[in-house]
Amino acid sequence: MFRASDIFGRRPGSEVPKGVVKVPASGQKRPVESAGHGGPSSRTWDPATGKFVEEELPAEVQEMMGIQKKKPKDNGSAWTPATKTTGLLGPKSVGMGSQAAGASSDPLLTKVDVRMPSVEYKGFQKVDLNDRYYERASVIVHKRLTYWTEDGSFFIYWQGEGFDRWAISDGPSFRAVRAGQLPGWAYKSDHRHLCTANGWREAWEGTWSEPDLEIIFRSASHHKPVWDDPIAQKSITTVEFFGFTMKELNGRYHVRSGETIQGHPSYWDVSGVYFIYWQQSMRRWAICDLKCLEAVKSGQCPGWAYRDDEGYFANACGWKETRGGQWVDANIQTSVISTCTKGLKVEFSGFNKEELNTQYLEAADEEVQGRATFWDATHTYFVYWQSSMKRWAICDSVSLSSAKSGLSPGWAYRTDSQHFAKSSGWMEAWGREWRSANVSCTVLEGVVKDDSALIKAEPGSSFTAASGTLLSVDQYKKLVTKIYEEKNPAKLVDLTKIFMKYEGREHELFAQVCEKYQADAEALAAGLPATTSIAASEEAGEGAGEDEFAHLENAPVPELSAREYAILIQSAYERYNPAKLADLARLLAKWRHREKDLYLQVCDKYGAHPAKFHAQCVRDENQPRPEEAAEELGMAAAVS
Repeated sequence: MFRASDIFGRRPGSEVPKGVVKVPASGQKRPVESAGHGGPSSRTWDPATGKFVEEELPAEVQEMMGIQKKKPKDNGSAWTPATKTTGLLGPKSVGMGSQAAGASSDPLLTKVDVRMPSVEYKGFQKVDLNDRYYERASVIVHKRLTYWTEDGSFFIYWQGEGFDRWAISDGPSFRAVRAGQLPGWAYKSDHRHLCTANGWREAWEGTWSEPDLEIIFRSASHHKPVWDDPIAQKSITTVEFFGFTMKELNGRYHVRSGETIQGHPSYWDVSGVYFIYWQQSMRRWAICDLKCLEAVKSGQCPGWAYRDDEGYFANACGWKETRGGQWVDANIQTSVISTCTKGLKVEFSGFNKEELNTQYLEAADEEVQGRATFWDATHTYFVYWQSSMKRWAICDSVSLSSAKSGLSPGWAYRTDSQHFAKSSGWMEAWGREWRSANVSCTVLEGVVKDDSALIKAEPGSSFTAASGTLLSVDQYKKLVTKIYEEKNPAKLVDLTKIFMKYEGREHELFAQVCEKYQADAEALAAGLPATTSIAASEEAGEGAGEDEFAHLENAPVPELSAREYAILIQSAYERYNPAKLADLARLLAKWRHREKDLYLQVCDKYGAHPAKFHAQCVRDENQPRPEEAAEELGMAAAVS
């Protein structure tokens, strides 16, 4: 049997050349030959060529020998920003899946200073993310600080322009982040401060889920201020203090939005004895006790501790306390604590009625007219959906039962069907009038889910979805035309263009024209012909010469509950003067416990018989409404 080596490289019968190993002289180190690969090599006989070939030792053999292989020279290409990816990536998507979670991806990240401000997360389903992350001012990503676990296994970073949100990724993926990619195990969906518990989403079992988190942000007196963002300040509801010499000052303080002191919300400890408040004349925050509450409310500035600047009280730096009868710097630590509320939290400002300028939190289990309500901290005022008016409004708890019954009371309402978180488009009660309010709404937590685009007019009606009133488009046009005929006839030739310009916003046009020409909107609306089912039935009765309720001509006024009288009053306005519905809440509040008298006055004003009108309403309640009949007919047509 022949071998290749018997033909190539040597003659049959010749001896195989042997490698010669040169022994270095005593005291000299044995040189390691290189095969041009940058590492030690060995000589191997190749029988096919009949020559020795130098081969680099395998990496595992070099490791066993204690030899460190030289890394190729880094020309910086790995740090060159790449094209931005289109979505959030997992570690495997960037080729990092096989690396150990605890491995450090760069020498820069091997040491974490645990004396820096930190944020701790609790509640992630991926338990590795539940850790304490420390600020690293020297490691910047997209112009923001990063936060790292002590062992460098995970970090929090800002996903820059185009995403504008915080995310949590593993340490080995840091190079991918530097290269422009966006890996992560969790991210903040609402683009808000990383310490707000609402809005976080994490990758779990193949999908993105919303964890129920508790987040604690800690800072100490030797740190720089970390709570300078006004939006982040408004989201703070709980702060815990440690380190005051007077131990009674240490503990958790919770916001009492309804307890405003010297123009700012106050924060109280669990005992209700000590509180944090704003000293208006001194322009600073301080901590005081209950016995000085009256003095504080009168504008005085007592306290056991105070800040020496205008900085926010959640900052640990800048606090002063008494020690040995002298005011000295307080060596303390603060913890800002945030927990998931599982709902939307907003704050209003700009209303003339100060009580409305506060924070409202979603109460998903308290629905009114088919939608969740939003309540202030004292449970006195709430935001709710007025189904019949197709708009949001703010009401007080006294009128809750009226709102639940389908009425539309309120101190303020939107002029359209847009979500109440949109700042523009509010009307507010000013005495006997409704005036436009320049309102600002700030979303503190959660995500706004606006479904106003899905709101449609009732079947068979000509009302606009966003009009916010019970007047139709045709009625608004008739009223505007009437005003121009009386006040400015020369403008009539431009009406077609004006109506086209204000298409879908006819109610705004009507309001502007009334204001410009000093026209009485209520009187104009009252002069419109009745179009309700009651009017139609009455007309039919008159045409037939019959009076269905003639036997009630001398009947006394029915004795009803306050709620039933309120419903009758609303029905009267719906028939005779729809524009007056906007004033219904104020009237009911003014005539509280005298609803019967108000009902009689309304009937007298519009010429309605109190007993007959009540009987008509009762009859109509037992009959299907026009829109319900239209829906039934539509369903029947679809089935056929």
